[in-house]
Amino acid sequence: AVVSTQSTGTIICILGLLLSSLEIYFLRSKIRLSACQNLFITNVAVSDILVSLVGIFRGLGIISSDLVGAPDNQPTGFCIGYAIALATLTNSGTLALLPLTVDRLIAVAFPLNHASAINTRSSLGIIASCWLPLLALFLYDTVEYSTGAVQVKFFEKYHRCGMVRISPIPHLCAIFIPFLLVLIMYTVMLAIIIKSSRQFGRFLAISSGIIVSSLISYAPTVISLAWNVPKSYEVSQILTVTLFYINGIINPLVYFVAHPKTREYAGRSGGPRRENLSMNFSQNHELENVARLD
Repeated sequence: AVVSTQSTGTIICILGLLLSSLEIYFLRSKIRLSACQNLFITNVAVSDILVSLVGIFRGLGIISSDLVGAPDNQPTGFCIGYAIALATLTNSGTLALLPLTVDRLIAVAFPLNHASAINTRSSLGIIASCWLPLLALFLYDTVEYSTGAVQVKFFEKYHRCGMVRISPIPHLCAIFIPFLLVLIMYTVMLAIIIKSSRQFGRFLAISSGIIVSSLISYAPTVISLAWNVPKSYEVSQILTVTLFYINGIINPLVYFVAHPKTREYAGRSGGPRRENLSMNFSQNHELENVARLD
């Protein structure tokens, strides 16, 4: 049952990896937004790719027991690397939402100052500042493991490896604080929109879809970690693992469905040919009329 569940999770993560990669390709070459908007959406897509990669390795480690330490129940190098990456990269999801949410809040609350406040340079600075905590968390875990403060163990019951630490506070802060900030900022933004009777623009609709779907996907994990909610393994897999990873599929779909140029690009292969045929027909018709007049 564990292997079957993780096979499904691995398939979900592979789809998330492919769709997020396709999203970045379209952002960079086909269906572009403004420079800053491209950066914020790309930042979320990169986070989705990293989370999907962790999920793929998680599934492969469970499916292939030799990778994680079975049958002697001793963690392998794969197991140790996965445990540190899992503890670090899964926090990137909530952190990557911060720049996008900050941008939309400034656009809604201070529309006249948005263009001067959010430019390419400031956008890169905001994004970098959100990834720095992940780097600090990775170094923290590496040092703790090297000094023996934390241990990486193979859990035979769940057929996977994980970290056993005395204090999970740094990791709780890394996922809970960004989640709470995004939730507060988006609530304030919605309140301003409702109060001023503004309409959702194209990018606001895209970003709102990504933010809301991400908050829903991450909420069970955040609640489970913050309040240590008792749950069975099956419930944990559905709420705090599968739903967490499936967000990598939802975000690209939100972008593709909400962006009006998606349909335009999809029909571009047939459109120009029909247009050229009609132009050639009209040109030939005009030439025939000229010949008759002569």
